[in-house]
Amino acid sequence: MYPIIRREQFSDVTFLWDLLAPDVAKAAEPGHFVMIRLYEGGERIPLTVADFDRDRGVVTVVVQALGKTTREMRDAYDAGDTIADFVGPLGLPQHIAKVGHVLLIGGGLGVAPVFPQLRAFRAAGNRVTAIVGFRNKNLVFWEDKFREFADSVHVCTDDGSYGEQGNVTVALERILKEDPPDLVVAIGPLPMMHACVEKSRPYGVRTLVSLNTIMIDGTGMCGSCRVTVDGKVKFACVDGPDFDGRAVDFQELHARQKRFKDQEQRANEEFDHVCNLERQLVHEGKRNYKQLAKVSPHQTPMPERDPHIRAQNFEEVNLGYTLEEALAEAERCIQCVKPTCVSGCPVSIDIPTFIRHLLLRDIDKARETINEASIFPSVCGRVCPQETQCEAQCIVGNFRKHEPVAIGRIERFIGDHARARSMKPPPNAGALGAVAIVGSGPAGLAAAADLARAGAKVTVYEALHVLGGVLQYGIPSFRLPRPIIDREIQMLKDLGVRFETNKVIGKTFSIGQLRDQMGFDAVFIGAGAGAPSFLGIPGEFAGQVYSANEFLTRVNLMGGSRFPYQDTPVSVGRNVVVIGAGNTAMDCLRVARRLGSATVRCVYRRSEEEAPARIEEIRHAREEGIEFLFLHSPTEILLDESDNVRAMRVQRMALGEPDERGRRKPVPLDQFFDLECDTVIYALGTQPNPIIGQATKGLALNKYGNIAADPETQATNLRGVFAGGDIVTGGATVILAMGAGRRAAKAVEQWLRSDKKVWPVGTTRDPEYAEGGSPSDAPAHDHATCPKCHQPLEGDEPYICCARQELEWRCEWCDKVSEGFAFPYGLCPNCGGVLQPLHRESTEHHATFEVIRIAFEIELGGLAFYQRALARTDQPVLKELFGRFAEMERQHLHTLAHRYHVAVPETSSSASLDLAALKLGFQGNVDSPEALFQAAIEFEKRAVVHFERLAAESSDEPVLNLLFRELRAEEEGHVNLLQTAFQQWMAGESVLF
Repeated sequence: MYPIIRREQFSDVTFLWDLLAPDVAKAAEPGHFVMIRLYEGGERIPLTVADFDRDRGVVTVVVQALGKTTREMRDAYDAGDTIADFVGPLGLPQHIAKVGHVLLIGGGLGVAPVFPQLRAFRAAGNRVTAIVGFRNKNLVFWEDKFREFADSVHVCTDDGSYGEQGNVTVALERILKEDPPDLVVAIGPLPMMHACVEKSRPYGVRTLVSLNTIMIDGTGMCGSCRVTVDGKVKFACVDGPDFDGRAVDFQELHARQKRFKDQEQRANEEFDHVCNLERQLVHEGKRNYKQLAKVSPHQTPMPERDPHIRAQNFEEVNLGYTLEEALAEAERCIQCVKPTCVSGCPVSIDIPTFIRHLLLRDIDKARETINEASIFPSVCGRVCPQETQCEAQCIVGNFRKHEPVAIGRIERFIGDHARARSMKPPPNAGALGAVAIVGSGPAGLAAAADLARAGAKVTVYEALHVLGGVLQYGIPSFRLPRPIIDREIQMLKDLGVRFETNKVIGKTFSIGQLRDQMGFDAVFIGAGAGAPSFLGIPGEFAGQVYSANEFLTRVNLMGGSRFPYQDTPVSVGRNVVVIGAGNTAMDCLRVARRLGSATVRCVYRRSEEEAPARIEEIRHAREEGIEFLFLHSPTEILLDESDNVRAMRVQRMALGEPDERGRRKPVPLDQFFDLECDTVIYALGTQPNPIIGQATKGLALNKYGNIAADPETQATNLRGVFAGGDIVTGGATVILAMGAGRRAAKAVEQWLRSDKKVWPVGTTRDPEYAEGGSPSDAPAHDHATCPKCHQPLEGDEPYICCARQELEWRCEWCDKVSEGFAFPYGLCPNCGGVLQPLHRESTEHHATFEVIRIAFEIELGGLAFYQRALARTDQPVLKELFGRFAEMERQHLHTLAHRYHVAVPETSSSASLDLAALKLGFQGNVDSPEALFQAAIEFEKRAVVHFERLAAESSDEPVLNLLFRELRAEEEGHVNLLQTAFQQWMAGESVLF
């Protein structure tokens, strides 16, 4: 890297850099040029040496910001910054000799490279005259330097604002007549040099020009800089750049210089676009900078390998975005004022900021932003279920029929292409204390990263011989290439994290030994939950029946796909059946296909809509020839006389009535048939591995056998012991495990900084959580997702899924049809007329959706009412009051949206406050503070009546009934608050909130 040690701005477009390049400075001569490249992926551009200082090792270049790269040099680089490449000196130096009178002409930027030649000719004993030309006075630079060495200096400006009016050829012609030179040297724009040659030709004066033409390498390799001189092909980079202008074919040169005109225009437009984005998003801090209606409704597709080819190998299926595709997708992000996507990320990555950096073409800064929360963007960008997390919360995805921004794909691109910031132990490494991490899976790695950065001395113990846990043994390489895992873990090693493999905690060492004998101040257990589940049906003892764990471990970890060239075998026959439809099941199906099985089937007792696997994974499996039997349940594995698998008996299922969560239970039918197969793989989830629980005396477990840990701090009941990930929650996702690891790291740091005085740290259940106590009655994490829309569910909270349902209305006044979920007051957003719902025959659970629609309408009406009232009043008390009530209505809307899995509709900004008040039963205009107060009270009373009616009508729907009773109570509280505030306000008393 080459540092810029000084920068000087001459004008809006012209500036100087002094760069530290001792080798170049030592060899530079007048007439030489250099090639520079700003960064990886940047173009190589030639710049003539404007000056050099051999003692200081400094080379000076003067640049005019015309194209994309030179404008970027002007706008993005300052003293202290570095550039990637600075190559030179290149070309032939000017032949300096004593010839008599030398006239040197510099036009615009050409003034800079003329200067060292002028100084050298003067030192050789010549009389030197200088002509420097600029478009106007504001662009003039280095006049004083020229006057220091030249016998006479003539300054010309095109507009006559300084010196002589006219371009340099006017002064040249006068000097040719009055004081003929023996040699002319002209450097500047190509038309200027051509004009100087033609002016001097009749006088027979040798005129040298410097041809800084288009080139790529600058060493004679590419031939891009070829020029015709005296009828022969010459290369400016090795034969020049100085030539006798009288012999140069300028017509040909002019044509060649236009080769990339269109591309340069595109580059400039792109640079202008980025500059405009930087102005809006950074300098002005603008958010919601783009209208949703102008955002492309569809995600930029991810390139994939051909299904027929990829089904025969373990190469990665998703190929990742190119830069162009990543930028196109980033352009779909509107940079929300209140970005909900961040709350959908279990590790709270600042998603809008890293996308903003990508929009500004700063990929490295984008990665730095991600690394603040996660050092594994390449892993998470590949395997996290973004569609049910951050992308499920994306505001763009909640707009009409738009798809959310492909956050995961962008994250993967940044992780793969940004230059990872070099990691090294922090200055306070080890000062925080010593922490043992059990397990090198996602939870353990995330905890290790945060603790190492906080100054802890971290040691990770891994039971297997490789690092990564489930990332290594559970996820096939066609989804997560192994070099990606190794690269991310290396960053932890660079941070100072120590790894020990082949150490089984609970066997090799106990938790007690780690705490008491081995000197660790805290222990985090992130050991995963690897024990497989089986159905208990006849025949599953057969040798050809695998658990998903065994099957995937043999292939992913032990290289079974390369047997006998590697030692671990894996046996799959011609016909394979996988039981289950989660992501692990999809991995098993696709691995079996790659191992050569002719027929691979998925058997799942529920419908495809309820399959827990990512939609993309099911699609990939189908493309690769996997067959799916949804609504089929295994009842028996049939064996031949040698106890080998020959078939599996399945029972057809049908969907029954929805349960309390809206999930339709599979009901068995009296229909059975046999599926021919010779291999069966169980992919039904995992149970907690019992080793640590059995070996750790006093460690509290919940009723499922998982370690009981506080959901906020991940603290267990044992002093200094924390736990997180699948060992606590049961089988979940990589990113949820990482979230638990980060929460634990934060709590460990807090505990160690408090000198380990208070235990438990920050827990919400102190009395029952003392050491030796048993918080087994504490609710375990529940990271289930809705089987219909895959949005995350919280605990046992009831819900009804209304995702993907569309309702329509027609306005009684203007006949305009509107769609969505609700509009304020049931008023047309176009004209304010009354909307009548249009019922679709295909709308499932129509009665349920209708009452939910009414609930949305009431809450939207309240929000719009308070927003409009807030804008109308100038009373500080009312502004605060209505602002608070508007926020309450927003919270109600988010409760509805969360409970029923729909987007929060936008309020109408065009609805009339007076018309709304009239529709809500308030007589009179709301044009005074008293009227606004009374209208708000009447509105809340009407909302109480509405929710009371809805609660009565939904008595047979417990989920709805509970919500409407909650909302009725809330609105009744609002009425009381408003009435009390109104009485205080009318009495002239202070209104207490």
